[in-house]
Parts: sequence; C-alpha cells; structure tokens
Amino acid sequence: MPVGGTAFFGENQHPRITTTYLNQLNRTGDPAPGLNVSTAQVSGSIVQPYDGFQGGKLTVTNPWAAQKADQAVGPLYGGIYQYCQVDPAATAPLVRGSIVFWLDEDILEYVVSADGQGGTPLAPRRFAGIAVNNTLPGHWDFIQIDGLAMVYFTVAGTVGQLVTFDPTATPPIPIVGGAMSMNSIGTIRLTPAVANAVSPVELNIAQGYNF
Repeated sequence: MPVGGTAFFGENQHPRITTTYLNQLNRTGDPAPGLNVSTAQVSGSIVQPYDGFQGGKLTVTNPWAAQKADQAVGPLYGGIYQYCQVDPAATAPLVRGSIVFWLDEDILEYVVSADGQGGTPLAPRRFAGIAVNNTLPGHWDFIQIDGLAMVYFTVAGTVGQLVTFDPTATPPIPIVGGAMSMNSIGTIRLTPAVANAVSPVELNIAQGYNF
C-alpha cells in the first residue's frame, strides 16, 4: 500500500495542513491534495496525492485555531474549514477573506471559484465559504464554511449587522445590511468591520453541498 494508507482510497478523510500555520504567510495552497509538491515539481519522482482529502473538513476550537494562526497574517477562529481546489481555469489567485462559490455542485469535485455566476446562460453559483489564503488556481487549500471567519470588507460596518453579497458583482463583495436570503454571509461579530481590511463575521451559510 502506498505511503499514506487509506487516505488514498477513502473519501473525505481528515485533511492535513502542509505548512506550520493554516493561514501561513505566503501560503498559496497545495499543488496536489495533501502535498506541497507535485510530480511535475520533483524531477525523477512520482508523488502520490492524498485524494481522500478532497472535500475533507477540519472542525476546530478557538484555542486550536489560535495555535494554527500565523500572527504575521492575522487571527483565525474556531469553526469548520473545508479542503477544496481553486478553479484551475481561473486567471488569478483567491484573495484572503474573499467570498468563494462552488464551481459546479453537480459534478461533486469540491472546486471553488471567485466568480459568483457561471454557466450558459449565466446563473448564480452557490456560496461556498470564505478564502483563508491567497490560493493559486488549480491548488488545494482550506476555505472556512462555519464559525467566525475573517472576511474582507470594502466598506465599514458595525457589530450585529447582517452581511450579504450580490453574485452579479465582479468580484462579489460583502454588502453591509439587507435581509436574510440565500445571499447572506453572516453577521459582523467581536469588532466593527473595517473598510479595506478583514474583520470577523459569524458565518450563516445555507445548508447544501458544504454539509
């Protein structure tokens, strides 16, 4: 059996973190599931990916999240983090704290996109979660799908305000205020949201492909 055991053959195995911190400075994701190198990057070697990690979830407490947060980047909080691939056809990396969407819920491959719409004709995609890192296209990395997430705002907001988004915007950005809907992200918590910075939001994602 290859190194890694049943993680190669099962589904939704508990994924591992390939760097010291979950939001490590300059982390751009893993080129292969569970690995920070791929076969193409290692001359003369075949690197076996941990395919069972695809779509896997980490459920963590606040103390664990604090230990796995790179203080050079910023805090993390308890919640659920899911291991997904960034759309290989994307032309730019994800942005830390940005909203991400499921590329196609029908194919069950745990691929996310920064684009809120897709298909022909264009139709809204389902909100998947919040990007934890500036992950490169095609790479695997964690998004946050539950708990307190660090969300990037372009406008200021107050604690307790509902946060939504417009999937037709490019890119979709948090909107402060509005009514609860399928386009709701959650509620601002702990500190007021700061414009052009990340601030904590208690996520409230409609159940779907995430769970």
